[in-house]
Amino acid sequence: MFLFAIFLLLLTENGRATYSTRELEGYPKGYLSDCPGSDKEAYITKKSLKHLSFMIQTGTDPNAVKRKYNYYQMANLAKDPDLDFRKKTCIYVGGYLDSPNFLFAMASARAYKALGYNVLMLDTNMFTTMEYPRAARFMRPVGKHTAKMLVQLTNSGLDPKKLEIVGLSLGGQTASFIAKNYRDLTNVTIARITGLDPAGPCFRNLGPDERIDKSDADFVDIISTNIDGFGMAAPVGHVNFYVNGGEFQPGDVMWVFCTVLCSHIRSYTLWMSALKNPNSFIAIQCDSVQQARDKKCFDRTPLVTNVMGLNVDKSKEGIFYLATDYAYPYYLGEKGVKRENDFFISMTSSLNQKSVIKI
Repeated sequence: MFLFAIFLLLLTENGRATYSTRELEGYPKGYLSDCPGSDKEAYITKKSLKHLSFMIQTGTDPNAVKRKYNYYQMANLAKDPDLDFRKKTCIYVGGYLDSPNFLFAMASARAYKALGYNVLMLDTNMFTTMEYPRAARFMRPVGKHTAKMLVQLTNSGLDPKKLEIVGLSLGGQTASFIAKNYRDLTNVTIARITGLDPAGPCFRNLGPDERIDKSDADFVDIISTNIDGFGMAAPVGHVNFYVNGGEFQPGDVMWVFCTVLCSHIRSYTLWMSALKNPNSFIAIQCDSVQQARDKKCFDRTPLVTNVMGLNVDKSKEGIFYLATDYAYPYYLGEKGVKRENDFFISMTSSLNQKSVIKI
């Protein structure tokens, strides 16, 4: 299935006219930027809604019991013994072809549970296991109906100001539709959305009403690791981290680049590390996305830093360059704010220190 996803996302452009929104001007299109018809109506029947569900994480052990509640069972979920509305609540929304039963969701659920959160995993698998452009279209009604589920939980005690949604890839866009619809239904915004390299294909040329945007929540942070491939380049959050420039990530073997998919998924592994090391991913502010791409933020005056993770300084908005190492746990700490410690710059410089080489 993943090979199919890669093939699908490598499709050529369809020639659809781009939106003229100012903030998107000048950013590259990447793969499958436009999907004609993806904004047309998509309808989920009452019968199919039973496949839209939350799975609740009950403990930090890999074998912890997980209970599942579908669209029609929110009253039962509200009474679940492992759901405490006095705590913060995290909802994990997976990407294309993803499922709460797969590794990414389970690992993130345990991590947030260990931090004291209520943890819910949204199961969208039935609505994403199809051709990607159709899955992108279905995320709109998925968002609408998930918002209705959250309204029911709110009526039972869920505090939207203690609600955080973490979305990976297509899940980042789904999180946006959930938040938009919840706001429309309640006139209240949720506390936070974290977009882990939100999907660019079918979304990157759309306006803020049709893709993730900082207006979706009180705070939106974006971790960009593959902006010219499966992610999107525009700084659509309050705080936008462009990891190693945001385009490609270092591979696990020396300095060899990750592939497109590897770079895209790196946003997830970085976030998992940041949950365990909340003050270690120190980024430096840039004046533009291009400056971040070119790794030219080190000499910016004044030098402004922020940390990627739950301890991000929400008052420091903008574009940030985040340098990382090539291997887990990835963070460079204070070293990451100095040019000589940047992985790509230092590695490539060391390979060509000699004025003459021969073979």
